[in-house]
Amino acid sequence: MVDTASPARPPDREALGFFASLVFTAMAAVRDVYFAGVFQEVSPLLVGVVAFSLCSIVFLPIALVRSPASVGRLLRRPRELVGVNATTALAWIAFFYALRTTEPLLVQVLFSGIGPLTIVCLDGHDRSRGERVGHWGLMATMALAAAVVLAGLSGGPPQPFGFALLGVVLALFAGFSISVSTMLSRRLNDAGIDPTALVALRFLGATLMAAALTLPAGQHLAAVAARETILGVAGASLLLMVVPIYVNQVGIALASPLTVRVALAVGPVLIFVLQLVEGRLSSSPSSLTCAVLYGVVAITAAVLRRRAFSTIILPSEDRGRRASRHPAG
Repeated sequence: MVDTASPARPPDREALGFFASLVFTAMAAVRDVYFAGVFQEVSPLLVGVVAFSLCSIVFLPIALVRSPASVGRLLRRPRELVGVNATTALAWIAFFYALRTTEPLLVQVLFSGIGPLTIVCLDGHDRSRGERVGHWGLMATMALAAAVVLAGLSGGPPQPFGFALLGVVLALFAGFSISVSTMLSRRLNDAGIDPTALVALRFLGATLMAAALTLPAGQHLAAVAARETILGVAGASLLLMVVPIYVNQVGIALASPLTVRVALAVGPVLIFVLQLVEGRLSSSPSSLTCAVLYGVVAITAAVLRRRAFSTIILPSEDRGRRASRHPAG
């Protein structure tokens, strides 16, 4: 995501934001490990219908009460709304299938690593030398993660090369799509659309797309209700998808971008620990190396970006202060 200038936050707000971001990271790690196991037995599309529907069901009433004007403004922007829905749908469905085929830890490294690079490429803004170093580090980490998957060194079971390659492509595509969705969402937020209204309407397309894709596969939504696991999936979707969306918004609102990114960077390591607790996948030193390397590189890249941003902003502020002390004439 692109950093924007923001006033200094009080220490208590920063601490609360950091805590919220850590909670979000932990819940997202549990989500990835849990659903990766569920997807071995249940279609990601069927789970998607339940999860995406719950996001709309929970947030739409909140949006209508809290910011009905934002809902109206968003509905009057059909092109942007369709764009956000399409990219959100593609991102989550691809992410779910990546979890089905690939070790969750490595999916998260690829999914998260491609995000900053996508934003930079689409924004086209100039980068400092430090930022370029950080981005090269992210690319190297993603290349290593992809190599671990393709070489069969991950904690997942052995699989054909084509299947492994598909998992890598899906994870990268999901990260790219969610980054585009984030950029579109930020533009709508800047136009005065409340985030709650946006969350309430952005998953409608994902619900419809997941439901439509069940038909060619010969799956029926009625079959979901017949499964004993549906209540567990619904509960997990509510706890691990709906709640984290709100917690993530709290973290972003309270903490600086650097603080949020530091919290998110530990995600792959948390996933590795949860994978060991779950016991479905084996412990892979190669995967752990990717997780640790990603954490170090992601934090370093965030720090370098913060320094580059400060270098751009502070000199102009200093010039303004000097000009106010010594006015011309």
